[in-house]
Amino acid sequence: MPATSALRKAKLTVTISGDVINEIDEIAKEKGNPRSQVMEEILRDWLLKSKKMAIEKDIEAYYISLTENEKKENREWSMIATESAKRTWND
Repeated sequence: MPATSALRKAKLTVTISGDVINEIDEIAKEKGNPRSQVMEEILRDWLLKSKKMAIEKDIEAYYISLTENEKKENREWSMIATESAKRTWND
């Protein structure tokens, strides 16, 4: 469980261009939520996407780094898993 201090809200001052503020205000109006709540949702979404992209890059780098023998073994294991899944689902 996160520490209590991690759960507290903090006031933050940022400078954002007017066109971005207008879009945020429009979203807030549509949702009926305060601007700060919309900003927090947007930032949480961005953080989640950034973490996901980093994981995807790591996975891609892993598969690119495989030797031909490792790629062949990976394909063989995939075929075994596919056949096993088919047998399980067809039972």
